[in-house]
Amino acid sequence: MLHVLLGDDHALFRRGARDFLLQNFAPILVEEAECGAEMIRLAETMPWDVCVMDITMPATSGIDLLCDLMRIQPTMPVLALTMHPESLYAARMIRAGARGYLNKAASSDQLVAAVNTLLSGKKFITPRVAECLAEAVARESLHAPHELLSNREFQVFLMLASGKALKEIGADLFISTPTVSTYRSRILEKLKIQTNAELVRYAIKNSLID
Repeated sequence: MLHVLLGDDHALFRRGARDFLLQNFAPILVEEAECGAEMIRLAETMPWDVCVMDITMPATSGIDLLCDLMRIQPTMPVLALTMHPESLYAARMIRAGARGYLNKAASSDQLVAAVNTLLSGKKFITPRVAECLAEAVARESLHAPHELLSNREFQVFLMLASGKALKEIGADLFISTPTVSTYRSRILEKLKIQTNAELVRYAIKNSLID
């Protein structure tokens, strides 16, 4: 029997993904988690053939959660299934240990192909993800400042660039406003900018936000 760990904080999407997996893979057992802590708990209960997870989960970043899952089950293949465009997180998730990255706008056939590819022991890399990986390597060779941000700093950076206030970011990430302010200071220092307006311009210039 195929054992699948499914993590997403949206109940309707989670149910739809579960039903889809049940229809296309049999016999199969799908266990659902709505937050990072629940995913960690389930990951510790048994070996999983594949894990399908969102990136934006309550109380933790997807990359931090992925690293925790990899420490518990180093060989478990993980597919990131998310609404975030590949340009934002694909390279970071693949480097953190994910075996595939798929946008939620993808077709059902692509999801089937992704799961089957991971089950065969291979990585599922779409042409767009491959392009993003190549771009990330190129940016690193040019020492792009945002590539120097830690995963949590990058997450806060994107939230600041989207116009969220410090208090709002703190509430979303379950951290204090002073902690967010500290992250902001580090981000501005690493990007060599001084204001949120410059931060937004930087994000737009580097195609990190629309």
